[in-house]
Amino acid sequence: MKILSIDTASNICGVSILEDTNLICKLDQDTGRTHSENLMPMLRQALKQANLTLKEIDLLVCDKGPGSFTGIRIGIATVKAFHDSLAIPCVSVNSLESLAYSIKKEGFIASIIDCKNDNCYFALYECKDTKYKEMIPPTADTITNALNACEENLSNTSTITFVGEGCEIYKHLILPKFKNAILTDSENNLLNSYCVGLAGLNQFQQNKSDDILPLYLKKPQAQRQLEEKTKNIEITPMTLEDLNQIADILTSDFDTFWNDNILKDELNAENSKYWIAKMEQEIIGFAGMKIMVDEADIMNIVIKKSHRNQGIGSLLLKQLITTSKQLNLTSINLEVMEENYPAIHLYKNFGFKQIGIRKNYYQDKNGLIMTKKEGLGDTPC
Repeated sequence: MKILSIDTASNICGVSILEDTNLICKLDQDTGRTHSENLMPMLRQALKQANLTLKEIDLLVCDKGPGSFTGIRIGIATVKAFHDSLAIPCVSVNSLESLAYSIKKEGFIASIIDCKNDNCYFALYECKDTKYKEMIPPTADTITNALNACEENLSNTSTITFVGEGCEIYKHLILPKFKNAILTDSENNLLNSYCVGLAGLNQFQQNKSDDILPLYLKKPQAQRQLEEKTKNIEITPMTLEDLNQIADILTSDFDTFWNDNILKDELNAENSKYWIAKMEQEIIGFAGMKIMVDEADIMNIVIKKSHRNQGIGSLLLKQLITTSKQLNLTSINLEVMEENYPAIHLYKNFGFKQIGIRKNYYQDKNGLIMTKKEGLGDTPC
């Protein structure tokens, strides 16, 4: 079986071609995370060196993380594109498992990737008869908790090999804790595409398949910052009492288009659903939609001027989508001014697609018609 494996989860951009477990060609380079520029040329070079074409590859393997968010997506997207166009089987493996495959010695293997500030990604495996059994799944935690978890799975006489850049950084904590610890050399501590291929072959032979999705053990920094900003915001159904609370400041602090009379009619309509965002009992935003048979039209998402660009619109839009799922609606539609780039960006992030234009819908400005259909029939988790 000819295997093409790709690893883009770290600074290393790697491509390997294997014949079963035998390495034919390996190109691993530290490209400084410019993988989008370097991956395709490296793929062409590897196939040329192996004297193969992509159509002769029997299995595609990629690293799904944890690691660089952007790098992981590049590798997965490339493998999915080849899979979709050529119908080549594909699997993905996690970075910690691929690190374990660089250790051929039988016994326990702890893979550790440093996450800074005494945090890490880690997993524990047991290698026996060339098979790697997962003892602790990939986890994000402090290094102290990671080492304690590994210790709980070992006896006093167990030998454990530590692999990954984290074992070098935290060796001052590892060696006093584990009498029979072995630290790998620096070369084996780097992610490499050959071990990704080995792990992928083993997974394929065991008929273990997945959806080739990124493994994000830790949320992106932008998402963590957003959640920190919005953690004290409460989303609740809107009532007439809520409207009365903001009636005097509606046009000055929110949006001149929506006055209290229009909103009263909306709230009294049986086919309307409205929600508010509150922070410390202050209403800082609201959003609503009108339901027509099995579809919904978003009427507004309005944020108080002093609280804009803080993720509140995302929370309200998410609530509208969740409500649509609960009602088993088939689509959500909306109009947005073509020059309202922040709103358009928000809608696209939530899966809305442009399907038309309404000329001069906003006085002399065109309105874009957008819709979301995918996944609305599913019951939300």
